[in-house]
Amino acid sequence: MTQKTQHSQPIWNEVDLSQSFNQLSCSLKHPKTKEKKKVSKQRKIIPYTELDLTQLIGVNINQVPLYLCSLNESFKETIHAIRPKISQNHLEELRHVAIFMYKMLLLEKLQTLWITYRKSGMGELQQTRSTKDVGLKIWPFEICSRIKHVENANITDDEKCHLFVDHCQKKLNDQNEIYRNQLRYRTSHIVDYTSPMELTIENFVKQGFMYQRIEYDCQISLVQYHYTDAVLKRQYLIENPNENQIQLFKRLCKFKYEEAITKYHFNLLKQCNPEHFTLNSIRNQLIGKSSVIDSIQDVTVRKKLSKHYIEVAEQAKTVIIILARDTAERQMHQYQTQYNMEMNRVWQYEKTLPPDQRLTPTMIHVMEKRLANIDARLEYIYKCKAQLFQLNTNVL
Repeated sequence: MTQKTQHSQPIWNEVDLSQSFNQLSCSLKHPKTKEKKKVSKQRKIIPYTELDLTQLIGVNINQVPLYLCSLNESFKETIHAIRPKISQNHLEELRHVAIFMYKMLLLEKLQTLWITYRKSGMGELQQTRSTKDVGLKIWPFEICSRIKHVENANITDDEKCHLFVDHCQKKLNDQNEIYRNQLRYRTSHIVDYTSPMELTIENFVKQGFMYQRIEYDCQISLVQYHYTDAVLKRQYLIENPNENQIQLFKRLCKFKYEEAITKYHFNLLKQCNPEHFTLNSIRNQLIGKSSVIDSIQDVTVRKKLSKHYIEVAEQAKTVIIILARDTAERQMHQYQTQYNMEMNRVWQYEKTLPPDQRLTPTMIHVMEKRLANIDARLEYIYKCKAQLFQLNTNVL
């Protein structure tokens, strides 16, 4: 059993563009209306050292995931499989143990993420041979954004970012130790708390955490990809390119991004078997929902109408998925053609330039590395999206 938790941070800002490929209707543009000027009140600034962990990092670590809530029967069924006659009080004690296990898993991922943030800001991320010669300190956007949020100011000062990250890391470490001690205390006071029971709870929590694990692993990897991007940009500028060469670099990166994102988006849709979204998912949507069909007194008629409703919904959903896939395929071919044409145009144009105005071998090498990094980044993102899709499919 795997469920998506409520407070998972979105990781798909990188691929927001792909959403447009799914939209089959045009949005209406409303005329701008004059708005009355609102007097904005200055938010009271509290030093970040006085904020709690949730306020600092923007993640509610105290929120209980759905699969561990008391209203969810999954945990109860799991425990009953090994302890059929367990009391309700004993069950709730074990549920609290599971919640502490979950919080520790979450904190471990957050700790790894913030360690990666720090390495990026200190220029300590491991690099390939082609990028090792540039020692570049790059504080990720997420860090600058958090500082701006908590202090209501644009601060990109290296020392300020360093102090903020170190403070957050200490808070994460301290909180993890608190949860560890609380878990140890609880388990030592539970009657008949055995190793098999502990293993059962751990496996249940890890299975439920899989969705978040993939999301955080993706966030961690994206820090590395963005760092490599920034280093390659810096290497290109070290070659003193002229304005045309700078714009060329940006243009090729844009075309590569569009070519790669449409390619991996189409590959993801190819994995979406319409059968995954038909009978089971539609039946699940009908469960517990009142409708006109439910109000029919004649059982035979009601069953026939329900069956017909499901069949029609299945057909419609299948058509939509196939249409989305066909649209994505056309988009993919379109951007592949544009990218290839642009690359050919660039190299043909290069041949017409005097030698002193052409791209240097280093520029070409860096450009190739940057384009490859863009492709690898998007490939990894869509690999994660495919894993999340598979998890969602399994719980339908």
